[in-house]
Amino acid sequence: MFESCHSPHEVAHLLRRRFGLPVQLLAGRPIITTGSILGALVMPPHLGCEVLGAMDSDLRAPVVADPGNRTWTFLVTPPSPVKMVDIGVRQHLAAHQVTVVPSGRFILLPTTDSLLGWHWAAEPAPGVLRLPPRSAVIEAVHRVIELHAPAP
Repeated sequence: MFESCHSPHEVAHLLRRRFGLPVQLLAGRPIITTGSILGALVMPPHLGCEVLGAMDSDLRAPVVADPGNRTWTFLVTPPSPVKMVDIGVRQHLAAHQVTVVPSGRFILLPTTDSLLGWHWAAEPAPGVLRLPPRSAVIEAVHRVIELHAPAP
């Protein structure tokens, strides 16, 4: 996908045009900022893969993987009006290495198709940006966690 890009500006333009992402450049890196337009959840890739499989296909989240595939960042729509995730839910998610990214944080976007750089673990659909609600991804995380919970 990025083979035709020769500069960070071209990468940012491609991400805006192809996926409708509100991309900015920070120190030559394409980023998005969490807030009223989009949010993010970060989790380990083994959990993220199962969460993607547990989600409805029409609610599939775009997912950014870091170099080395240590974390996956799910892009989501934040709730409206803005609502904090309950402390008990956050603690339960944190116990499984899932973080709800606060508003105002930068999310690095892919710049390469190589697994050695920031890349898509799940590419967004082309066209108008469609993200799943944050609550849908959190519910999918809970379903996956429950599947692996030891029987009482």
